[in-house]
Amino acid sequence: MPVKTKEIKRILIPIEEQVNKLKELINNNPHHENDSTAKKSALFEQFERVGEKFDALLKEDINDYEEMESKITSIVEEFCSLEYVNESIEDVDKQMANQILSTVLDKFKLTLEALEKLECLPLKQRLMDCLDYIKEMGQANEIEHFQNIKELGTSILELLGPLQIYRKSLVCQSLAEKIILYLCQLCTAFKLLVQLVHEQHRLNAPIYNCKKYVCERLCFCLKMIIEILDMSDPLLEDETSERENHFVYRMDLVLDILSEMPNKSQQDQIQECKELWFRIEDVFSYAMAIAQVCKPCNFKAITGTCQSIISEYENLKYQLTFESSDTALNNLFTNSLCDALYRLEHKINVSVLNLVMEVFSDPFHTLRKLVTICGNSLCAKKRSKNDLSNAIEDFDQVIDKSMQIGLFAIASCKDRNRINQIRNCLASLESLETELISAITTFYLHPESKEMRTNVKLLTAQWQLEINKLQDAINLVMDSAAYCQVVLDDLQDRISVMSNCLDTRKPVTQVQVQSVVLRSLSLSRQISTTINDIGSDIVERQTIMMVRELKAAIFEADAASKSLLTENATEPQQLRVIKRCELILNVVKRLHPVLVAIMNSTMLMNTSYERHSKGQGDTIHDMSNKLAVTMYGSSNNLYQKPLTYVRTPYTVSSCKSPLSIQTANSVSRTELNLSCLIPYIKKGREMRTERSVMYRTPHKNDLIERFSSNNVKSKTRNLSTIRQHLFSRDSISSQDDICLSEESMDLTGILERFVTSCTTLSATSSKSHHVVKAQHDTVVDGVDKKSVRRLTESLAECIKTQPEIATDKMDQCSTIGGGDGPSMVDISKSYASSQRLSNSAELTQERLFGD
Repeated sequence: MPVKTKEIKRILIPIEEQVNKLKELINNNPHHENDSTAKKSALFEQFERVGEKFDALLKEDINDYEEMESKITSIVEEFCSLEYVNESIEDVDKQMANQILSTVLDKFKLTLEALEKLECLPLKQRLMDCLDYIKEMGQANEIEHFQNIKELGTSILELLGPLQIYRKSLVCQSLAEKIILYLCQLCTAFKLLVQLVHEQHRLNAPIYNCKKYVCERLCFCLKMIIEILDMSDPLLEDETSERENHFVYRMDLVLDILSEMPNKSQQDQIQECKELWFRIEDVFSYAMAIAQVCKPCNFKAITGTCQSIISEYENLKYQLTFESSDTALNNLFTNSLCDALYRLEHKINVSVLNLVMEVFSDPFHTLRKLVTICGNSLCAKKRSKNDLSNAIEDFDQVIDKSMQIGLFAIASCKDRNRINQIRNCLASLESLETELISAITTFYLHPESKEMRTNVKLLTAQWQLEINKLQDAINLVMDSAAYCQVVLDDLQDRISVMSNCLDTRKPVTQVQVQSVVLRSLSLSRQISTTINDIGSDIVERQTIMMVRELKAAIFEADAASKSLLTENATEPQQLRVIKRCELILNVVKRLHPVLVAIMNSTMLMNTSYERHSKGQGDTIHDMSNKLAVTMYGSSNNLYQKPLTYVRTPYTVSSCKSPLSIQTANSVSRTELNLSCLIPYIKKGREMRTERSVMYRTPHKNDLIERFSSNNVKSKTRNLSTIRQHLFSRDSISSQDDICLSEESMDLTGILERFVTSCTTLSATSSKSHHVVKAQHDTVVDGVDKKSVRRLTESLAECIKTQPEIATDKMDQCSTIGGGDGPSMVDISKSYASSQRLSNSAELTQERLFGD
């Protein structure tokens, strides 16, 4: 088991180098190794003794780090104090010497590993104590005491610092990222536990199912951290394969191979072409994993492009293996394949942007639908789990789409803090999914259970919080200009459909208008997040005013639809609503070129590296090898190639049209059908269903190996280019470290509020206990008289709809034109931020959920 921490590595490497040099000196000695005069020198006798001392030290029962460190130091110092300057190695037996040196070095490594384990032994013991405490808590079907939760929170808070230090000491980045993930999940689960305990005391009921789930989630995180402390350092191939396990890297790798092919000989090109096919197959598998959660039109576009790539590859392969191969034709076919690959990348990026718009325009629709079904008029005896099947399937699809969006955003982002935010949200959603479905199903079958209802309330609130956090994190990664174009195209289609409805005397509905409002609101939120991240001080005031104008236009369209699109709305009323939607469209059209300019300027600032700008093909000469490692985790090459920054050669609305070229002597090929992609569709489905963020153990790194084409394992390879991607506004500048201060501060704040609330409850409980006891039966009777429908309606209402637009004074004319519908001069405070619009106030949720 190799050492894991940087400190121990710094001790081992110099000694390992010296031992290897000594081996080299001995092996280069011209003296024959089987010479009868060969002997064991005094130096190697001392080496043997050192090995014996290390061996004896390992057998000792030492549980103290400082004691172990002191004994290792003593052994090394004692050996170094001996003088063998005049010792000759000419007559030393080479085989024996090499064996002794290897044995001593191995024992020294084992001793350092033991020292490494002792270093984190106290931390591991604290984790074990915390784990045992939570296990016991999860098994008790009773209301948890406030003091227990306070002590648990303090223990978790005290673990953050030492684990952060240990995480920074690790050599392996993937292990460090796993520790961060499980620490963040610990904090998230504890916050949910605090809410649960408050509800337990409010209801005077244990809410066992929710408590058991939270405790199991906490235990899982602690177990995973303990496992990381105990496990060995993963191999470089395992670590790099995990970081490269996504569409973005696989496509970059294929394009990189293609870009280098023209500079190679004919024979080398043929060999590269064979490797290229395996890489293309990987690209297909990852593309199919994304395509399967997209709309049918996007799935068709992606599969069609994959078919064209197969054709272009066959053309290139035929040309390279042709007897009288021509360099110019080789380059032509290479470029044709490259264009096809770029078209696939374009389709994937646009499809993911469409997924973002589809999911985050109304992320709570399927959850709201699930909870609403619980309020149907069927009595409990007539209810069945099958009643929820379709709604559960829709909800699962939202989770699946969110997972694909998050994984693609992680692959497109270089900022490790943002990657950690997205990964943490995905892990929370993954953990919540099964438990939330189970809770809703149980509540549906037992609709009168107040405890089950509270369980659903807690889990739905947590799910909404996580999906909102995920949306905010994704918004920080996305390219605003690309997203704006996607939304613009969608709005044009929807408004065109509404106009056609009016022309054919079909009613324009509020549902149609709400689709426009929600998508526009999603764009407004994304732009606001981006501007806040870039810095509003460096964005022109005119741009900020345009964003406010968009928010006002969204408000007016929403208000107009609700006031004018009544049951018997006239054509003039419908026309006025359409005009309001067209106002949104016009503002979005004017915003797009402004956002393109902002994205280009920020990209240039981030990639300047002491130069003012870079275009396609500009070379960055001062990039260190560390950047290549940060980007894709690969770097065992001994030399550093100059990296080229390549901008995206396409936009959302413009991409090279397909053009297939064939030589005069080539055989005409029949058009491919979808059957040629079935193996990749199956692999994509398997990757999509088995890919896990939260529950992937540190040992499960074999996913890509099982999916690699023909069992050819991907070789580590440095990329010669850094490519801009359409989805992401991220550049090659990256955040190298992850900070846990936010989680620590959140946890500290929660504990402070928790202690305050506990004090208040303790002070009032003794005075009000007899009153509560006297009223308890009356309250229960009153609840029993409520209809089940009424209970579930309030539960469904608390699941945030995309926002009810604030309706302040609307008696003034619009500042953005028209004047024929409700409008306002100033944007109200409640509408000043799209972030606030899409997050209902906690007070509102409490009011709606209150009994």
